[in-house]
Amino acid sequence: MSQSHGGFPDLRIVPVSDLLLHEEVDLERVARLLDRLSADGILKNPPIVASLPDSDRFLLLDGANRVSAIENLDIPHLLVQVESFEDPALEVRHWNHVVRDIEARELADYVRSAAGIELVDDAPEGDPDYLGSIVAKDGKALHMRAPGSMKDRVRHLRAMVDVYYSREARMDRINHADMASVKEQHPHFGAVVIFPDFSKDAVRAVAEAGDRLPSGMTRILVPRRVLGFNMRLPLLKSNLPLEEKRRWLADQIQHKVSEHEVRYYQEPTFVFDD
Repeated sequence: MSQSHGGFPDLRIVPVSDLLLHEEVDLERVARLLDRLSADGILKNPPIVASLPDSDRFLLLDGANRVSAIENLDIPHLLVQVESFEDPALEVRHWNHVVRDIEARELADYVRSAAGIELVDDAPEGDPDYLGSIVAKDGKALHMRAPGSMKDRVRHLRAMVDVYYSREARMDRINHADMASVKEQHPHFGAVVIFPDFSKDAVRAVAEAGDRLPSGMTRILVPRRVLGFNMRLPLLKSNLPLEEKRRWLADQIQHKVSEHEVRYYQEPTFVFDD
């Protein structure tokens, strides 16, 4: 088996209570996951977490909906893939939101009244109060501002995203702000909401404060990703001691490696049955 970034992935079974979430969950996706996990009894892909310096807890990077579903099933332990928080290959970026069913001007009015956010025509570069931009079909943008602490910023962002979630507007995530591409791929969109990046330290601070960013905002780039481990949930839910579950995991990994069941794909890969 070829080696990936930093060698073989670090897989561990940890208490669910040791995980710090930084983002709200999508309740509809959690409900679907609950149905699937209850029926299959298998967690296909382990959530990805970061080990934190000077802490015994882990920052959840990817898999908030899976973790929420696991908690709802009263499962105390979870298989996770562990990365180092300080690894420079671990990056925090952002998703932008393509919003349908609401036009940009209408969305701006809702944001101004419901979320209490200031909307301006120009946003100076580096403005510490900048929250994001609402871009209309014609490319004109209104920029959102709200002064305050990080906790205030998070609260305003949740209120703003809730404007279209609460009105059942459909939303797609994109990793760019190319309006020509948006018009081609999403011809019936009403607005594009563009967000700024959050630093890793800011994401950690949000999680450790017990706060949550809106669902679908942070985009975490990890140096590697484990897929298809197919962890049996009855084992995780059992009353076996944590150390015994960890010994089972070590034996299982050794077996999979010795039987050549582990493959590393260096090239970009599309998964159609996730």
